[in-house]
Amino acid sequence: MADGQQTPPDAGIRVTRDGVAPAVGVVTLTRPDRRNAIDAELCTAVADAVEALVADDDPVRVILLRAEGPAFCAGANLKGGAYATGFFSAIERMILAITEAPVPVVADVQGPAVGAGCQLLLACDVRVMGPKARVWIPAVHHGFSLDRWTVRRTVELLGGSLARNVLIAGAQVGQSAAVANGFAVLGGPPEDALELARTMSRQAPMSMQYFKMAMNNPDPDEALAAEIDRLGGACWLSGDAAEARRAREEKRPPVFEGR
Repeated sequence: MADGQQTPPDAGIRVTRDGVAPAVGVVTLTRPDRRNAIDAELCTAVADAVEALVADDDPVRVILLRAEGPAFCAGANLKGGAYATGFFSAIERMILAITEAPVPVVADVQGPAVGAGCQLLLACDVRVMGPKARVWIPAVHHGFSLDRWTVRRTVELLGGSLARNVLIAGAQVGQSAAVANGFAVLGGPPEDALELARTMSRQAPMSMQYFKMAMNNPDPDEALAAEIDRLGGACWLSGDAAEARRAREEKRPPVFEGR
């Protein structure tokens, strides 16, 4: 995907490459009038964008997910989107596209992420949260339940006590609590999120992919465990590892090629 190339305006997202660090792909939710509420169409567009950015002839090394308007994502569109045929399969595909992408996905959260919007955040690898950001899963207020992946991921990323507060008591988590417990890597404005993505794009791609695979698959089957172990071993033998050694000796930043 070339720098500046965009998806059709009716898709609900915009996809570009960062002009300073083209190895960063930026996916922006563009329905601020609907508070970026999720429906099957939007889920499919996000999944397609993530898959296209990593399958491009010049694949990105980091994806930054952000949103227009005051809300990151108001959750599922309760006026029809959450009840439409195909919604749950579409949201599952979106989550899988993010968690299985071979590159890290950074969420830039500058407003509320509610319900399904919080699930979107949980799928991402790291999060930057602004002062107006908050996480809220109001399932107990609407009589909903959530799949076991979401429950486990909430416990893993927020911690057991805070997860119970969110899921059972319907509590909200703001910037300060998210940063304090590590759910957000840092608190700051969109510029900080973009700079983090740029910094990560200069790190060793194979190492980032290995750690993401290992952490997202704590109980892999035999074939997947072998693939994770293969990638881990390849990191030590890679040209990037050799480049890092040379860069240390020459007192310069390394230039990684992902091989």
